[in-house]
Amino acid sequence: MYDLHAHILPGVDDGAVTPQDTLAMSRVAAETGTKVVLATPHRKDVTENWSVGHLHTLILNMNAQNRDHGVELSLVLGMENHLDTDLPAEIEAGRALPMNGTRYILIEMPFFGRPDFIEDTLSEVQDMGLVPVLAHPERIEAFQDDPEMLRKFIEKGMLSQITSGSVIGFWGEEVRRFTHDLLKQRMAHVMSSDTHQATGGRSPRMDVGLEQAADIVGYDAAIAMLVDTPKALLEDKPVEFEMPRRAILLSTDQVFGVPFGP
Repeated sequence: MYDLHAHILPGVDDGAVTPQDTLAMSRVAAETGTKVVLATPHRKDVTENWSVGHLHTLILNMNAQNRDHGVELSLVLGMENHLDTDLPAEIEAGRALPMNGTRYILIEMPFFGRPDFIEDTLSEVQDMGLVPVLAHPERIEAFQDDPEMLRKFIEKGMLSQITSGSVIGFWGEEVRRFTHDLLKQRMAHVMSSDTHQATGGRSPRMDVGLEQAADIVGYDAAIAMLVDTPKALLEDKPVEFEMPRRAILLSTDQVFGVPFGP
């Protein structure tokens, strides 16, 4: 499997704290079938406290640590880029990183609200020749309130990355059911861990959501979200995916009440 969302680099953001944490997370990932993890530290944390050069050094050191301890897992570099009006300029400056140097870039929408710059900024990113991969849409208030917004972004060529823990209810029943709706409507293309620690609900285990996802979309499609599609993104290959189905999704407000935040 290939994990495209992981806070596994030590001391950079709210994920791994020490190199030992990174090693423990790497070991769990490898033992549960993951071959490659894309490290995606928060852009804001890197910009304010570190540097892209520091990330490159960490990747080299953590890969060496894994090899020294016999952990068969490769780490490659990306970033979880929060969406703001500065993002296109930060991409050009090399401070907002795509996935492993490819055309694909992980973008986190604002968790709450619907700022009026969202559509224009995402269009600017696409005009740069990049493909936005929208992080955990099942936990984003704007998509919970208006699933058609996500549908339109996908129809414009963007991709969607759900979290394995969301499929099984780690973020609560409301998010679980909304995630299942996204799967049913073919509005999820990649499943990742969004890991922050070695154990618990935010561990690197990506297999936890496989069975329930397979019940919804079929085993082959579920495996594609964990293997075929993320592998293609890391290798900068084009991907084909089914367009969202036209049935209108109910928002979490309409079905459950208060949307679930970060």
